[in-house]
Amino acid sequence: MKQLFFLTLFLSYFGVQAQLYVQPSGPSNADASFVFVDDTFIYVEQDVELQSNANVLNESSIILRNEAQLLQGNGADQLNKGSGYLSMFQEGTVNAWDYNAWTSPVGIPTEIGGAIMPDGNARFAFKPITGRVVFFAPVSLTQANTVFGSGGYNGTTTGTDGANNSMLNIASYWLWSYRSGTGYANWFHIAEAGELEAGYGFTMKGINGTDTTDAGDGRPNNNGNLTDGIGQRYDFRGRPNNGTINIEIGASQQTLTGNPYPSALDLDYFLLQNSGTGDFVATDINGTSTTVTRSDIITGTAFFWDSNPNVMSHFVEDYQAGYGTYSPMLSLGDGMYVNATFYMYDENGAQIPGSVGNGVTYNRRFAPVGQGFFLEGSATQVGGNMASFTNNQRVFVKEGNNSDFRTNENEDDAQPVVGVTTYYPDANNMDDGMPRFKIGVGINDTYSRELGVVLHRYATAGYDVAGDAKNEGLGTDVSFAIDDEKGYVINAAPQDEFQYIPITIDAETPSEFRFKVHYIENFEYTSVYLLDKLTETYYDILDEDALISLAAGEHSDRFAIRFTRDTNTSDGNDDDETADQDSSNTDNTASNNEVEDTIVAEQDPFSGDSILESFSILQNNQLGRLEITNPASIDLENVTLFDIAGKKIFTEQQLGTNAMYTFPTNNLSTGVYIVQFTTEGGLTKARKISITN
Repeated sequence: MKQLFFLTLFLSYFGVQAQLYVQPSGPSNADASFVFVDDTFIYVEQDVELQSNANVLNESSIILRNEAQLLQGNGADQLNKGSGYLSMFQEGTVNAWDYNAWTSPVGIPTEIGGAIMPDGNARFAFKPITGRVVFFAPVSLTQANTVFGSGGYNGTTTGTDGANNSMLNIASYWLWSYRSGTGYANWFHIAEAGELEAGYGFTMKGINGTDTTDAGDGRPNNNGNLTDGIGQRYDFRGRPNNGTINIEIGASQQTLTGNPYPSALDLDYFLLQNSGTGDFVATDINGTSTTVTRSDIITGTAFFWDSNPNVMSHFVEDYQAGYGTYSPMLSLGDGMYVNATFYMYDENGAQIPGSVGNGVTYNRRFAPVGQGFFLEGSATQVGGNMASFTNNQRVFVKEGNNSDFRTNENEDDAQPVVGVTTYYPDANNMDDGMPRFKIGVGINDTYSRELGVVLHRYATAGYDVAGDAKNEGLGTDVSFAIDDEKGYVINAAPQDEFQYIPITIDAETPSEFRFKVHYIENFEYTSVYLLDKLTETYYDILDEDALISLAAGEHSDRFAIRFTRDTNTSDGNDDDETADQDSSNTDNTASNNEVEDTIVAEQDPFSGDSILESFSILQNNQLGRLEITNPASIDLENVTLFDIAGKKIFTEQQLGTNAMYTFPTNNLSTGVYIVQFTTEGGLTKARKISITN
């Protein structure tokens, strides 16, 4: 067998047919030829032409291993050609019930019967016929078996071929795609016989079983373990996609797409190029600065499917899953990803109240080979509805270097990365220097919503395309409000220390919301406050948890994120940057949807919250009274009781340092109430109680 290893001279030698041309050196299997690339990349300015080897195990003309990649430029001829294959690995979930979202980097090079597909990007197909499928099962470092379709619902690795290699049987029922739709009914079935043009994404569930075949790197294709970071290895084999690839996305509609190339994709570049208006300057693979004209086609946000792999069911109503959200944040830099809030669904695909968990934070700027994601069309599309992938967006970045494929197996490795192994100059320093943080909001101790903020030098207080990003909301949820519109989970805010970042809280029922900043980067401010404008209370969620209890309803124009506190000389806390302000003067006419807050802090033995936690609040229904114990003899300024609608029931002032205070409640209606007290030092605590009479 003749192996051709890549050299720069190789390109000019075969320039008479294509800039890169590979063909067998003879008619027999022993004369097969291929280019083998390990742990690096090939760059071809123009086209690639591959002629198939005769080997019955589908030996490819270009073999990319150990995250090797093929990049191509903007030469005069970008139409890849021929009957040969490019081969590269990617790993999916080891779980017959769990989805990956894919986009194929290759297409089928030949029709049934051997007719060669026309020059250019070929279609994805999944048929159990040699030459009509791009998924293969690795047998060795260079050879692979055809993947077969399973007639059932569970993919498996059962059975062996003549060489005792495990056979991969994918459940083709779960091959679906989505194009310019707005609802669950817009999914369309690819199944075993369907095909997709280059650039469109599809779903595919994983497999059960194991495959101990060593494909040449000292580990099995699949050892059946959900947690060891291996996954099920697939071999994409086909004609490599190249050049401009257009996908259809209608206004305010969604399309499943993804990285269509046999290299990583700079998702920032793609999202910026296809959203908004005006120009931005980007640096291509050669280090050349290019002015790119933006097109108002998409919102500039990408959505990534994530799910709980432990839910082993094919029933939609059992799924625990959702979509993480990625924004490029107006530039080629870090971007911002907030993880998925997992939902449960009914049989029609609608969310069921009472979600159960959260996804994982992944590195998303560089989409790895095969990675699928959703896009949403701009509501103000100008010049058509076709978003474009181009070779300018292609980069050489290995997974783990700000690039993670979504499988449950690699979650433990999805951590921030310092430095990027890449030949893309702009990516060598991923830290754009802009302050950013993430807020985790626990909702009723059931699930949580993650919110991301970047204080951006070019952002406005209003909506910024490819900066601010929405995600589908829950019935009970928390989101940023931008231009008086809620639903945003990522906020590109100005670099203004004195600004307000409005937050809307929706509660289907009386609910509790726990706020805490859990990630910061380049952050220069000393505090992140959650401001309750109704009570003029500041909670420093950079240092502590804040637990807020609210009545059912939409709570808009009440809460905001701030980085400084307004002074209030009337409460004596002007110089106290950590104490909560006195909220005892709440208006009796407060909205029926507004109730006072509860703060429960992570305890520091020397903090004001440690003092607050020394108090005990108890509703004694047997004696018909509210009891507050004060073992540390703290000077208590006031105690106020509110009903669940926010109406003040009573306020008692100047209570002193008694060891216990009691307040009669036997004259009140049965229901939920909020008791709040403030110490002489300005510390405030509140607690929800239930009164039964």
